[in-house]
Amino acid sequence: MKILIISQVFWPDSVAAAQHLADLIEDLAAGGHTVEIYSSSRSYENPRIRYKSHEIYHTAKVTRFWQTGFGKRFIVGRVLDFATFNFNLLLALLKIKPKEYDVIIGLTVPPLASLLSVIVARHRKIKFIYWTMDLQPELAIATGMLKKGLLSTLLQSIGNFIYRKSDCVLTLDKYMAGYIAGQVGNPSKIKIMTLWPVMSQIYTGNREDNPYRVKNGFTGKIVIMYAGNHAMIHPLDTVLGAASLLRDDERFLFVFIGGGVRVKDVTRFKSEHSLSNIVQLPYEDRSNIHFSLGAADIQLVVQGDGCTGFTHPNKIYGALFIGRPILYVGSSPSHISDIFATCPDNLSVRHGEVGKLVEELKAFAALSESERKKIGDSNLEYAQTHFTRQKLTKELIAIIESVQ
Repeated sequence: MKILIISQVFWPDSVAAAQHLADLIEDLAAGGHTVEIYSSSRSYENPRIRYKSHEIYHTAKVTRFWQTGFGKRFIVGRVLDFATFNFNLLLALLKIKPKEYDVIIGLTVPPLASLLSVIVARHRKIKFIYWTMDLQPELAIATGMLKKGLLSTLLQSIGNFIYRKSDCVLTLDKYMAGYIAGQVGNPSKIKIMTLWPVMSQIYTGNREDNPYRVKNGFTGKIVIMYAGNHAMIHPLDTVLGAASLLRDDERFLFVFIGGGVRVKDVTRFKSEHSLSNIVQLPYEDRSNIHFSLGAADIQLVVQGDGCTGFTHPNKIYGALFIGRPILYVGSSPSHISDIFATCPDNLSVRHGEVGKLVEELKAFAALSESERKKIGDSNLEYAQTHFTRQKLTKELIAIIESVQ
């Protein structure tokens, strides 16, 4: 098959969608498919970083479009980034000939890119797959970034149009699939396709010998780690509140790795409360991510209230694969609580339950090493059964191949 993939983010960007796409394209190329990708010339997290406008990635032809580089500093600049990317994308899409590709795959970043893509795909008689990572504007409304009104209604109508005109809609869990089915009224075109961890290795050595622990001075600490995008949909207030209450308990260290709009919230909270038990670190290179994630004693997964069905915390997969206990802060039912029903003894609290979280952490600290290991081993076994890259990309490619 000849496949065109459209996404603002792509390797070597550090965000999860970019890395999942890279894995998929490698496996598509290995299967003999011809792949092209349209992406951005700028890094999503750091727009000062520029990429080549043309390159080859595992036989896939990568074309990167110019866009402004204001980043996430203010809303108007972010809108301009999206607008300039979409404008250049449209110019390229209009050059596509009828049936030039067997299928076009569009992602949900940036907004409106898949609207342009599905219209062109229908006009050029090309099949279209919509891969929904996050649902907008529903997610923006749920997090308070967008008020319900004329604009949100318009954006929701656009989203529903894309669902209806797509030949296949890929979703990440049953909650997202259920919501889209309610909007579209045609569940047969919706396929649930969970993701896999963006790591190729697992650290299996002695806990205290982990190079990342040694380098960053974690020795002797129980490390509660949040690794990934600090987004609006991942409120960290409950965890920060627990860190404040545990400020004098030298057993615990709260480690935040990554970037995003909420990084400044962590920095400000740490400064205002003079907390030495909070450490902030940048993203680790993908080749070393098994060391950074493996340095945790508890991996933290957060999902904002009201976000179930609109987003999906992908970091759960890496958290499971490193074979460590997991702390989930969020509502139930959700994709995470469903997993916890099969993987017992992980920690779970709702947003605002700061006191309960403190007690949960103290109870965890009282467990023996073998009891903690048993929880982690259960998580790893579940991940190896359900969430391997080999298994899931094979299933995903089969879905793509079926849309002809």
